[in-house]
Amino acid sequence: MRNWLLLVGVLQLSAAGFGCGDGSDDGGLDGAGGDTGDSGPASSGGDTTGSSGGPAGSGGVTTGAGTGGGATTGSGGGGATTGTGTPDTCAGAGEDACPFEGGVQIDCRLRFMYGVNYAWRDFGADFGGQSKWSQSGVSGKKGQVLADLQDMRANGVDVVRWWIYPRFYGDQIAFDGQGNPTGLGGTSTQDILAALELADQAQVNVMFTLFSFDGFYKATHDPPSGLTAVSMGPIVADPARRARLIENVVRPVAQAVASSPHRSRMLAWDVINEPEWAMTGPSLYGGDPAFEGNSSKFDLVTHQQMEALAKESAAVLRGETGAPVSVGSAAIKWGHAWTHADVDFYQVHMYGWVNDYFPYNKPLSEYGLTDKPVVMGEFPVNMSEMDVGYDKFVSDLYDIGYAGALSWSVTDANFRWSSNKTAVKAFADKHPCETRY
Repeated sequence: MRNWLLLVGVLQLSAAGFGCGDGSDDGGLDGAGGDTGDSGPASSGGDTTGSSGGPAGSGGVTTGAGTGGGATTGSGGGGATTGTGTPDTCAGAGEDACPFEGGVQIDCRLRFMYGVNYAWRDFGADFGGQSKWSQSGVSGKKGQVLADLQDMRANGVDVVRWWIYPRFYGDQIAFDGQGNPTGLGGTSTQDILAALELADQAQVNVMFTLFSFDGFYKATHDPPSGLTAVSMGPIVADPARRARLIENVVRPVAQAVASSPHRSRMLAWDVINEPEWAMTGPSLYGGDPAFEGNSSKFDLVTHQQMEALAKESAAVLRGETGAPVSVGSAAIKWGHAWTHADVDFYQVHMYGWVNDYFPYNKPLSEYGLTDKPVVMGEFPVNMSEMDVGYDKFVSDLYDIGYAGALSWSVTDANFRWSSNKTAVKAFADKHPCETRY
């Protein structure tokens, strides 16, 4: 078991026992995946959400820490510190057998965060279930989920990015008459616990993605058959309603993770997947282009409002579990959007349209992202429209100084895992220590 100690400013938050075990139809949203299949049950073969679409230096900062020290934000070779941390937070923790310079540090181990997006077995049902569609949550389909996780592990996967509440409908979250979240619903808690239990059995680690831009679809957009949808937009835009979301959804999810005897398998948090698609107006930082979400489909929010969701969620997630936090940005074109959002590492996604304008192999220093580790949180496992093979792509990320690579995805039929997983394994086999927490 591992002990993490993270500092946020001068506030020291400690949590014991977390870490790993052993060794769109518009061409703008969701590249090849199109819109989420809300009109009926969506799984690996349905019309599910894909990921990012629409144009657009080595040495990261270490996050997390071992016992008895503050978290550092050294650049590359261990420079600056944050809060009241010391330059070497892991002194006395023992030598790291195979540190990956610029990786995400957890339990005094610097690693290249390597794996795949699950991202769901049944979209919107894995956590909470979908009773009207006769879809159970993870706790009701343990055999199938375990088989999936074991297949991932057998093919070199260490970290599994797994979505919890991509859209608010069905059984997962309880709401009052005004559309305010009042707590977790359905089998949410049992499913979180089951997911960590199964991850432990399969010897993989989990990055939970709490929300997605899909949650900002208008309630009237492509209404799911037999279900009532609630949009996140008005909730996130209103500070009082957003506070209810944080206390009644984010905190209980984090507390469920913290209560698990297998909590060591929960490696990191991703607050929200590709929030930029649900945003409008100018970027607050870095000269990034404005956000131009589709107002006919989404209840859009401003950068300031989405940043508030990220910050407030990060504080609770880290405070309850001690695990590092990120935001799953749609593209490095908005690379500065979450630099003030209290994240521990950055996460960007890469598809063909992004690469055309923002090449994947351009040094991170040229994108101005050198203060924290940068994980490539999505890219097509079949390298569709990328004009580069899997091994070269991931090897380049490894050499350039990215902190990890998580391909898309196990259950999206547009990006076949079954015919591409051997490439995932081949890279892991070349780096068996540096890719394993």
